[in-house]
Amino acid sequence: METEKGTVQRIENGWAWVETRRNSACESCKQKSHCHVMSAGSDRMVVKAENVAHAQSGDEVEIYLNTRTKLKGLFMVYIFPVLGLLAGAVLGNNLSPHLGLNKDVGTVLLSFSGLALAFLLARILGTRMEANKELTPIVSRILRRTSAMS
Repeated sequence: METEKGTVQRIENGWAWVETRRNSACESCKQKSHCHVMSAGSDRMVVKAENVAHAQSGDEVEIYLNTRTKLKGLFMVYIFPVLGLLAGAVLGNNLSPHLGLNKDVGTVLLSFSGLALAFLLARILGTRMEANKELTPIVSRILRRTSAMS
């Protein structure tokens, strides 16, 4: 289970905007659209998370993203392209003579075809995960509630 702590900045239509620290995994994240960096060079960011804990502005909360989902995303971003490239190279090497192509040309063409196919498959799977809300961070619990200022 991947969790981060942060402070709710505002609430909007069932979503909480949570200020938290930015980490190195943020660069390759598929759901960057849920996060907004506070200012250039800042290590702080605001994450848009589904507010299932019913947090209020000012509350210190924990946001959650399933580790399995995160690993699936990392696999799609880093491993799929490599596997596609390698599969294309092997197929190109073996099928080039049957297709009437120079072995090197066939290997290069099918390598890039495998790479493109892997990116397409990763995009389709990522879209499906996003539609199922698997990639959406959620406010899992309130760590410290602030008093309402009314």
